[in-house]
Amino acid sequence: MNVRAGVAIVVAAALLCGSGPVVAVAATGTTNAGQPQPSPFTLQQDQIDADEVRMDVALEPDGTAEWTLEFLVRLDDNESTEAFESLRADIRDDPENYTQSFADRMNETVSTASNATGREMAAEEFRVSTARQSLAREYGVVRYEFRWDGFAAVEGDEIRAGDAVEGIYLDDGTRLLLEWPDGYERTSVTPDPDDERENAVIWRGGETDFVSGEPRVVVTAADGGTGLSTTMLAGIVAIVAVLGAGGAWWYRNRTSGAGQTTDGDGAPESNTDPERTPESGSGSATASTSASSTADESAGSSATAAPDPALLTNEEQVLRLVEDNGGRMKQQAVVEELDWTDAKTSKVVSALRDEGDLESFRLGRENVLSLPDADEPITTNAGSDENE
Repeated sequence: MNVRAGVAIVVAAALLCGSGPVVAVAATGTTNAGQPQPSPFTLQQDQIDADEVRMDVALEPDGTAEWTLEFLVRLDDNESTEAFESLRADIRDDPENYTQSFADRMNETVSTASNATGREMAAEEFRVSTARQSLAREYGVVRYEFRWDGFAAVEGDEIRAGDAVEGIYLDDGTRLLLEWPDGYERTSVTPDPDDERENAVIWRGGETDFVSGEPRVVVTAADGGTGLSTTMLAGIVAIVAVLGAGGAWWYRNRTSGAGQTTDGDGAPESNTDPERTPESGSGSATASTSASSTADESAGSSATAAPDPALLTNEEQVLRLVEDNGGRMKQQAVVEELDWTDAKTSKVVSALRDEGDLESFRLGRENVLSLPDADEPITTNAGSDENE
């Protein structure tokens, strides 16, 4: 067996799929009767044993899982180091050969799991890479990654994972980590994990043997599946409460002050004053006329008020500035007024000229901008721009 074929079988063995010579455990996790159980993580030709194997499964809300398998080899001596570096060079030179072999076996595994669970599944986006890591000692790492669609079952706001690899066998030195997405809370885990993290559980070979129905992880979306954390919800509630209180205060003050005036001491006067009743006419009419005039003036001032420059486009700012200066203005003055660069001003002016909204001509060494309906006709070097 060559190294490349060996790597593919190693990975397949880690997932308990296929029936190659290195595989010792079936998909259900039971061993073949009467046969010795060899190590499932051996590259036989170069006699390279993976000292540690890490299988990380990251769940997504739709039931998809991102799988990462890492095979760690201790580089304790020249022989193991040279063997790893040779394998690393082969993978670097021809990664497709490794990913294709791996993908073929994983597709068989996924197909078997799909038939067993009755769920539609697919494996895709296969990748392979190598690295050297210095932990307590130096390791060579072969890393496979792929995406397993339909790996977990999704029912409402609940994700159930584990049935696709039920009874998976973990050899000594092998770790299985199953992680769920943010915004989900752990509901149940079977069997008890050997280690826990905030959003993940870990089982280690040599400490855990999975039986029928294991492993199983059930997680539920927090806050009814909205994905909002408790802190975020608390903040939203606080903001709504403040806005509600402010609105209530404004409404009470608005309604309590409507239709009232104050006397000389500041106390509110009643609307039932006989001199202010509708029958008297003059007081009411005067107040109405005054209010109407005020409203008209406010409306008029709003209609004629100049818009905020921050709300105008660059082109509108230039046109407004030229218009405010009688329809003509030196381009350099526009630069200074708007605090723009010459290049920016020239670009905006060119766009306005192309649209026919602005004209320009030379006056000595200056470039003058003019609105098309300016009083005096433009006859001198129209369209040139010294600053362009």
